[in-house]
Amino acid sequence: MVTPSSPTSSTIAWDRDGTSVPALEPWGRKGAFTTIRVEGTPPCPLFLNTHLARLEKSACLLEVKAIVSQAQIRERITTFLSSTQIPTPFLVRVCLLEDCLALYARPAHPTGPELSARILRHLRPMPEAKSTFDKELYGRLGELDLGLEDFLLVHPTDDRVLESATSNLIFARGDHLVIPEEDILSGIVLNELLASMSGFEIDRHSPALDKLVTFDEIILCGSGREVAFLATIPEIGWQRSSEKIFLKLRKIYETVKT
Repeated sequence: MVTPSSPTSSTIAWDRDGTSVPALEPWGRKGAFTTIRVEGTPPCPLFLNTHLARLEKSACLLEVKAIVSQAQIRERITTFLSSTQIPTPFLVRVCLLEDCLALYARPAHPTGPELSARILRHLRPMPEAKSTFDKELYGRLGELDLGLEDFLLVHPTDDRVLESATSNLIFARGDHLVIPEEDILSGIVLNELLASMSGFEIDRHSPALDKLVTFDEIILCGSGREVAFLATIPEIGWQRSSEKIFLKLRKIYETVKT
């Protein structure tokens, strides 16, 4: 059965035999994960097939032997959603660990209009996989009020801006967009947007930290934040000066997620 750990969260885990086990904190343990946004009545997980495919790919890259099949994960997510009392929208983190499958649900708190970024020089050990082992990053998210703050991940040796701790990044200067491609996890929301974007001039590279002041907008996209924007990066004196591209991308996203 699902055990509510607080009025606003639910957790459950099973071992390889399908027996319920405690859902321990995953950070620092070897495993792969994905975070799925759930909306509507009855609760509907967005882009579920894509999330499960990425989870499988991450597990393969991380050499985590899957103890359950995609079909079993799907079935357990469906059962979990039907018994979770958290109102939509909420997020479900699916962790495929070496010894168990764990599901964690929490409300999807909206991103505030004054979101600021704190610079964190960090390169995830295997950027193309979502790994629970990266405690240095994900274990620090508890330091933040995610509705108001995020970490801006900057390559520790060459000062390229890669992604945020929660989202992919899109940098806008007028209609010209710069979108990082290397040393990042190419997220599901970003890929959905890219498949539907037209009329934009897009360069795929990571801008240098000292060049961010030349951009009008920095847009975040991910399952939790959906499409949001940064208001400020206090450490470098950057502030948003436009919302034109954000509004366009938000409109595209609302179309692709339905």
